[in-house]
Amino acid sequence: MSKFSWLKYLALAAALLGATQGQEVSSSTETTTATLQSSGTLTSTAPSTVTAARTTAGSNVTETTFRISSMAPLSTSIAPASRNASFTNSSTAPATVTPAASGNQSTAKDTTDTTTSSPAATSTAISKSVRDHVIKVVNVTPCQQYSCSVDIQQKFSTWTWTVNKSIKPEYEKPNKPDIINTEPSNMSIAVDWRIQKTDLEQVTSIEITCTAIGNSRFSITLQNVTKRPAICEGLKPYTSYTVNVTAINKMCNNATQSNSSTSMVMTRPSYPGTPLIKTVNFLENNKIELICVELKKDEYHGKSMTYSATANGHKISKREMEDCNFIFENLQYLTTYELKLFAYNGAYTTESSVFSVKTRYNDKALIGFLVFLIIATSIALTFVLYKIYMLQKKSSRNSEEFVELIEHDDEKQILTVEPIAADQLIDEYRRKKADESRLFLAEFQSIPRVFSKFSVKEARRGCNTNKNRYVDILPYDHNRVQLSPVPGEQGSDYINASFIDGFNESKKYIAAQGPKDETSNDFWKMVWEQKATIIVMVTRCEEGKRPKCAQYWPNVDDETKSFGDLTVRISEEKWCPDYVIRKLFISHKEKSSEREVTHIQFISWPDHGVPEDPHLLLKLRQRVNAFRNLFSGPIVVHCSAGVGRTGSYIGIDAMMQGLEIEGRVDIYGYVVQLRRQRCLMVQVEAQYILIHQALLEYYLYGETEVSLPELPKHLSNLKKNDPPTEPSLLEAEFQKIPPYTDWRSQTAGRQTENQSKNRSLSVIPYDYNRVTIRLEEETSKDNDSHSDSDASSDESDDEESTKYINASYIDGYWHSETLIATQTPLPETIGDFWTMVYQRKVKIITMLGKLEDDKDCSQYWEDGTKTYDDIEVKLSESIKESGYTHRVFEIRHMKRKETRSVYQYQFHSWADSELPEDPSNFVVMIKSIKEKLSMLKEAEHLVPPLIVHCSDGSKLTGLFCALWNLLDSADTENLIDVLQTVKALRKQRPGILLSFNQYQFLYDIIASTYPVQNGTLLPDNGPAQTTVEVISETNLENGSQQSTASDATKNKEEISAEDDEAKSGVSNDKQLAENPINGPVTNSEIE
Repeated sequence: MSKFSWLKYLALAAALLGATQGQEVSSSTETTTATLQSSGTLTSTAPSTVTAARTTAGSNVTETTFRISSMAPLSTSIAPASRNASFTNSSTAPATVTPAASGNQSTAKDTTDTTTSSPAATSTAISKSVRDHVIKVVNVTPCQQYSCSVDIQQKFSTWTWTVNKSIKPEYEKPNKPDIINTEPSNMSIAVDWRIQKTDLEQVTSIEITCTAIGNSRFSITLQNVTKRPAICEGLKPYTSYTVNVTAINKMCNNATQSNSSTSMVMTRPSYPGTPLIKTVNFLENNKIELICVELKKDEYHGKSMTYSATANGHKISKREMEDCNFIFENLQYLTTYELKLFAYNGAYTTESSVFSVKTRYNDKALIGFLVFLIIATSIALTFVLYKIYMLQKKSSRNSEEFVELIEHDDEKQILTVEPIAADQLIDEYRRKKADESRLFLAEFQSIPRVFSKFSVKEARRGCNTNKNRYVDILPYDHNRVQLSPVPGEQGSDYINASFIDGFNESKKYIAAQGPKDETSNDFWKMVWEQKATIIVMVTRCEEGKRPKCAQYWPNVDDETKSFGDLTVRISEEKWCPDYVIRKLFISHKEKSSEREVTHIQFISWPDHGVPEDPHLLLKLRQRVNAFRNLFSGPIVVHCSAGVGRTGSYIGIDAMMQGLEIEGRVDIYGYVVQLRRQRCLMVQVEAQYILIHQALLEYYLYGETEVSLPELPKHLSNLKKNDPPTEPSLLEAEFQKIPPYTDWRSQTAGRQTENQSKNRSLSVIPYDYNRVTIRLEEETSKDNDSHSDSDASSDESDDEESTKYINASYIDGYWHSETLIATQTPLPETIGDFWTMVYQRKVKIITMLGKLEDDKDCSQYWEDGTKTYDDIEVKLSESIKESGYTHRVFEIRHMKRKETRSVYQYQFHSWADSELPEDPSNFVVMIKSIKEKLSMLKEAEHLVPPLIVHCSDGSKLTGLFCALWNLLDSADTENLIDVLQTVKALRKQRPGILLSFNQYQFLYDIIASTYPVQNGTLLPDNGPAQTTVEVISETNLENGSQQSTASDATKNKEEISAEDDEAKSGVSNDKQLAENPINGPVTNSEIE
């Protein structure tokens, strides 16, 4: 065989392999006449397309074999030819072989000859007489590796040649999306599209980009869009955007390829930016120039911009100009004009705030005109005086007619409302509260907001306008507080403050606006000159990120601060949950003596509305009155504007005094009197109703607060039966507290599927404060970065994504939702209990009662490690102390890495009785828990809730919660209020403290915990040292069960020493959440 023939065989093999890659190779130069036979072998399990090579007759090759191997089913197409070709399909799925277009169509039967394999066959042979070899395999699987093999054999010898090739089909570029609709609004564009998809032209994602033309910084991109139409939001009005819809898929090497369509869209116009008045200049005494700050182009939000300005509405014609400079001519002299600026973009108009300016006197008038004006004014004044004289003379004969003639319109709307007797307060409140408080609203709306007959000239003077915090809340001239004037300084005697009469006491109060930075000097000057010793501040310096009042007192760290000629020194600052008491000393630079001023700031008034519990304002009143004496000047009361909250407090204080003296109250009449002395006092209807609620609260329960030094004597009087047949005063006090049965909805706990989770149908949590458990699919994450979200607020939970558990949030002394009261877990709810512990990040569990074998108090942990639902619980330590046992658990979520420590305190000296068998150790345990919580806060900077549970979560738990709060109150304020504490707890969970024995126990245990001798509270030496014993409830992995009592005691002492270190950085306007868990004891502990 010649060398030339070998080369032809190799060329044929290369051509056949090249054809499998979609190429067509022609061997037209061959001139041999030998007959060619070829066979192909295909193995696949995925759709494939292969095109075989094509050759002409005349080869010396006797046989050619094709083998295409892959893991996918495929279809094969054979072109007609004069030679024989056979193919074997070793697929697990049917493969179809069909003739494809050939370069030679002389043999018709070859064109239509096809063979298809059956699904069950493992090998299919196809034999054809072919002239040109064109083989197509369709429905290939992209990214699937195919192995192709060509065998060549000489006809008259045993010589063979095999060539192999590996091929991987690739995804094609996706089709171009068709944008079928774009719908713009002023700040968004809705985009709709369609796209044709095939197996090789797949679309894995759609990306939409809206880019501002000419400013690519303003671009919005929506990725992985699945919903049509898609909306690009947050766009700028009246702006042209390029909307680009991109179809994306990935190639086999994970590289992306895409195809895009583009459309031009303009957003619709919107309101332009607010124009600002830059300056107002007097060109002449009656000619004003207004210059404004022109809007930037991107603030037009429309096609163009036209500015216009008006003065006093229609009195001055509207002037429209392209620039922003206006001149008002021929104005009236000495007239106040309200200037308004407008911006118009062709579709919408925006107006600026009002700028008031008063024209000057007429300097061009003749002296004769001034004389004439004076004479005319004198004549007019004489006429007016004569008319007044005649009216007064007529009134001596008919006084009623005179009253009718001089009565003002705002007086006519006042109603005649009779005073309310003390014993009618409940009925009157219910009557007026009925029908959505219709009668309350009618009374409140009948009171004039402002009495127009009282002038406010001083407040409106130009030199005083910047001293007013609000332009519409100004003091009347007849009762404003006047400062001593400074010679040569106009308005130096003005301050936005008014004298207010109390109940049968003139000028008892000063109602003032909250000082501004520029008026703080005047405020302290007023305090000094009026000899005020008490300041009541009914606001925070900032609420809702809005400034309400300047901080006009020094920080504790600074100690002193100067305000003009006065110096203010702070010596003490005491924080309580609802108020802060500061002891200040004020001195004048020309006098050596100091005056003490008590500053009481109420910090529990919500940003919107009124306090939910009116008792808080009664408590504030008690604090204020405790500091007042016969030598005190007026009580200075202020909020931000000095009318709403200020009027509410003054109204409560004055009406309380009237109720105590006369046994009746005229709330409506007093509010009218307040409005006559300062506008808008008691500003909204809710504040008007709050005054009624506070008086009703006082009438029903009285003052039940007791200081610790007075507690023994007070308790002795409460326990007396006088006469013996009548209940004691303590029993009568207990019976005043409403049971609050079913006062709120209990829908979740009473549902059929949840009733089996309640130990007692009489103790079901209220919906408004029940604890919820989020379902696992809502919270499961496989990375630690999301673990902090497990304690999110219940406000984001809904019925469908939460699970029920019999547990209620209980407010503590310092914070809301400090405690969680729950029942001891049932066997079927143990998993829910530990899930609640984990999700709410609970650090301490308090268990009340002994472990029993029965269902009432069963053990919900194992001695070793056990998993409850998805929470793994491991008991790592157990220490038995006198009266209670302290355990340490390590818990972990099965889908999390971190482990948390949970501390359990079990008080086991409590059987089935209402009271603990060992009260002293009960108090010792509570104080130990408080110390532990304080340490946890220091270490982790959070205040996690404390879980308390007994059998039903109320009977014993309620006593614990009440004592917990009373101990905080006693430690912080040296006083307690058992009635209000119990009343608040009953509102939060049913079945709490329904026993008189428990109510009396609270008084007794506080009296024994804080001993008094000769009316003086003895110093607290702290809890006595107790022995500690490590008990073997579990096999401790680290061998810590060999710890001794001395080691445990030593550790406690070291932790306590660290906890006693003082902190610096005191802030003067802290939120409640910033206070320590047991409240501040000294100034240095405030963080």
